[in-house]
Amino acid sequence: MTISRINVGDIANDGTGDDLRQAFVKVNNSIAELDARVVPQNNATNLGTGTGVFYTKEGSSLNFRSLVAGDNMSLVADGTSITITNNGSITVRTDGNTLSLSGANRQFGVNGGQSITTSLSGNNIIVALDTTDLVSLDTNPSLGAALDANGFNINNVGSLDAISLQAATLNAASITGSLNGTVNGENVSELARVINGTDYGEAAINLTTGIELLFHAATIDYGSVGSPAAIVSDYGTL
Repeated sequence: MTISRINVGDIANDGTGDDLRQAFVKVNNSIAELDARVVPQNNATNLGTGTGVFYTKEGSSLNFRSLVAGDNMSLVADGTSITITNNGSITVRTDGNTLSLSGANRQFGVNGGQSITTSLSGNNIIVALDTTDLVSLDTNPSLGAALDANGFNINNVGSLDAISLQAATLNAASITGSLNGTVNGENVSELARVINGTDYGEAAINLTTGIELLFHAATIDYGSVGSPAAIVSDYGTL
């Protein structure tokens, strides 16, 4: 629409101009046109530190961004409010249980059990095993393979199961202290008493012949009782 000009005629009261009513109709139309052309001096500003909703201003039009629901999200407009809802849930699985978290307060903790500690390092959860007294906490320990003491001592042994020793090999540089029980059917305590507690004195050897002297002076190794050696001994002619 254009601005309407009022016809005032050629000279005053010559009857060629607009009448009073028509003149004021043109005045109203012109004012409306001018009002539409004037750009309002207003603007929109996003507040806070989040993503702004206001986008641009074009003439008298303010343009705003639209809210779009993402994964597991929904938007509900009700009057002057827009409600953003998370429709999803968090599922936490363990070895034998499942924990489902939904609603507004979805928090869960990671706590350590016996000899296990947890801590936070940035965005990571650190799970650590405390090896202090780990063996002593096991009330029924067992080995799946040979125990390597790595050159260290095994102290304060209460007792050794003879049945277990027969099925395994006990290899040690030395055994310090009292060794009690039965080894290969023999009472170790009785053997120790006989060996250490009996003084047989000194054996005297009486040699009466040359052959006895030869037997006494010569050292011949016939092996051991468990592994005897096949040796032929020639003592000459008697």
